[in-house]
Amino acid sequence: MKRTSIAILALFLLTACTQGGQTAELAQFIGGTQGVVVSFEPQTPPAEVFDGGFSPFDVVVRLENKGEETIKAADTTVRITGILEPEFNLKSGDLTKRVNEELTAVRKNPTGTLLPGNPVFVEFKNFNHVTPITGNALDFPLRADVCYKYATKASTLLCSRANILQPEPNGICEVTADKPVANSGAPIQVKNVKQAARSASSVTFSFDITHAGTGLVYEQGSTCLKGERRFEDSITVSVETRVPGLSCTGFEGGGDGKATTTTKMYNGVKTVTCTQSFPSNTDAVIPVTINVGYDYEERVQTTVTVKHSGE
Repeated sequence: MKRTSIAILALFLLTACTQGGQTAELAQFIGGTQGVVVSFEPQTPPAEVFDGGFSPFDVVVRLENKGEETIKAADTTVRITGILEPEFNLKSGDLTKRVNEELTAVRKNPTGTLLPGNPVFVEFKNFNHVTPITGNALDFPLRADVCYKYATKASTLLCSRANILQPEPNGICEVTADKPVANSGAPIQVKNVKQAARSASSVTFSFDITHAGTGLVYEQGSTCLKGERRFEDSITVSVETRVPGLSCTGFEGGGDGKATTTTKMYNGVKTVTCTQSFPSNTDAVIPVTINVGYDYEERVQTTVTVKHSGE
């Protein structure tokens, strides 16, 4: 057990630092900017149907989690939009379904092989355009809006030196420098981590939270509710160093080494600035964990052409 602990510590130090005190790229995650990929199964819906009740059909939405956050059962909602229920002989509520299956994250097995998440299929049954249309054909847009609860985990490193303002050369790390950052696979990413000396016993660091996906960002727990501007582009952020004396602008807490807030992204970016004080100055590399939580909406759209049956 002791040998195992030493080996793990050596691996961490090798990841964190290289010769000359320069930090290396972190590699704890698979990475990527995708979350759930949404598609219609072939011919569900069909491209063309007839009116008069002669062409009942189903809509099947395929969901595959290609990110690194497993989505719990009931944390995904699929809504079919673009049509009204009575138009296709459906009842109120038939176009919304809560997914009662877990969407597992992409992961690696012990040999390094990537294991994809399991696809989940959501079925909407018995669409049927019973009433006759006016004219020979009418196109209906049919869209699946998929809202799911997701999170991004990011890891970076802070540098503490015995003399922060005037560190000795060739030290274990650089106080004033750009820092590497590793992100889990998700549509929100953490980038541009920068650190600088602030005082004899503290440093300041900043980072950008960026929207790298193709969907829409909403406040966690909002189920992507439309018409509520306060939920749009809202994220919940936590920064954790586990070192007392953390303070982030606009965040709560930090005295115990963890600070949290719910905030807005503007034009797809939120910049966070923090200060870390050190109770005693020493040469050390300090891991920082950044978590970002949100609801995320992906969409897929097609067209269903209803033709007049002549009946």
